[in-house]
Amino acid sequence: MANKTSIKELSKHLTTPYSHLELGQVNDHAAYVMNFKDVYPFHRHIQDELYLVLQGEITIRFKNAEAIRLRKGESTVVRAYTTHSSESLEGALVLMVKPKEMFPHPSEVE
Repeated sequence: MANKTSIKELSKHLTTPYSHLELGQVNDHAAYVMNFKDVYPFHRHIQDELYLVLQGEITIRFKNAEAIRLRKGESTVVRAYTTHSSESLEGALVLMVKPKEMFPHPSEVE
């Protein structure tokens, strides 16, 4: 049987910058609700990850490409091995989809 989850209620528990809670799993991937606030350092992953902004605005910076700004309802996929950093000075709520084994965060900090 399927369970219902309220992202609004779940997000109340995200009180620290870049904290996250798992929303659910589909095959070998999981969806996470994440609190973006301030600047997260440059890093990269060995697999792709999807960002979908639910509330607020974020900027994703890249070492070898122009930064992109995502607003509510906008998304992007950061490809594996792409060095990137994210920030949200005002704070944002972001849905992320990534392979389950990426949390806790196996990444290489630059």
